[in-house]
Amino acid sequence: MSFLGFFKSAPPRPLIKDEALVARKYRYWRLRIFYSMYIGYALYYFTRKSYPVVMALLSTELGFTEAQLGIVGSTLYLSYGVSKFFSGVMSDRSNPKYFMSFGLILKGVVNILFGMSSPVLKKLSAVKAATVASG
Repeated sequence: MSFLGFFKSAPPRPLIKDEALVARKYRYWRLRIFYSMYIGYALYYFTRKSYPVVMALLSTELGFTEAQLGIVGSTLYLSYGVSKFFSGVMSDRSNPKYFMSFGLILKGVVNILFGMSSPVLKKLSAVKAATVASG
């Protein structure tokens, strides 16, 4: 199985003809799926919005200029917009359970690496990778 094969959609399952079983399964899964989607989106949102919160610290602690902060911020939003397009196309053809989990894990790893890097170009690459992961 290739790496991208991991994201392939699961094959369709046979239809359940027993209406009582359908109702019971629907009742069971409805809230669980809603909560997992809601929490997953909230985590993506929190990690996507972390840069504006730390801009002042980057300026005072690491000596970023306003121009450097602007370049990093612009790159963040541009790469986020581009990644939304490509990840939307890819997610339509993938298993959402694995796709969303992989994206959240990748986003967490990239945010940790962002904090551990020092030069502006490394941080810029980390921001690009993070926004692609959150797309």
